[in-house]
Amino acid sequence: MSMNNIDFLAVVRSCIPQEAEIVQLQQQGNPAAILYADVDGDGTPEITAMYRFLDNQYLFSIKDYSGNWFPIASAATGGVREVTDFAAAPVSRRQGWDILIGWRQEGTSSGSGSELDIIQWTSSGFQRMIPPGTTYDHLEIEDMPTRDGKDGLCELALWVKEQNQAYQVQTYRWDPYRLVPTQDVHPYYFQRVSRYYEDLVRNHPDEPAYRSLLEDAKKKVGGEGGA
Repeated sequence: MSMNNIDFLAVVRSCIPQEAEIVQLQQQGNPAAILYADVDGDGTPEITAMYRFLDNQYLFSIKDYSGNWFPIASAATGGVREVTDFAAAPVSRRQGWDILIGWRQEGTSSGSGSELDIIQWTSSGFQRMIPPGTTYDHLEIEDMPTRDGKDGLCELALWVKEQNQAYQVQTYRWDPYRLVPTQDVHPYYFQRVSRYYEDLVRNHPDEPAYRSLLEDAKKKVGGEGGA
């Protein structure tokens, strides 16, 4: 079925309790937490979404069978938490994309402080891939090239705010049962980080922290520096 022929909101609403609310992401425009991606690895995309009902939050995936949508997995996520990110990408495997969720940390202001969750669809239900405690303020997901090119799996870049507009940035990949810091994509990704700090240095020439972070980013572009 073509993506253009699907009314995603209508399909999701038809599959959840009448009183339930589709989760809206804490992003600009507050988009609905709905994905269209192949999470079960059969080569055909499913709809994966989140909704709130009776003081709980639910993640579920539904599959189209001859024009009818049926659930293939559903799970309560425990209580109600704001969601900052909701994405699907081949992080741990190429077939059957992982679901990435950013949960707003309690006590943080709008737009900052998220906890990362990576969830995989399995034939017995959803499975959490990482333990609690991985936090960030900005997330980027991309198949980042090394000197050998791209490998079909996505790396993650986590930006953690230090102060003002200064962030510590680290790249990670799945290897093979957990996220580990990786340096071989630094020459590619830290070009982007360098441009970010070049703009800050230009606009705030008297702020030494930005200049120091720019120098560190340039070293990583050149293949120097650690995690």
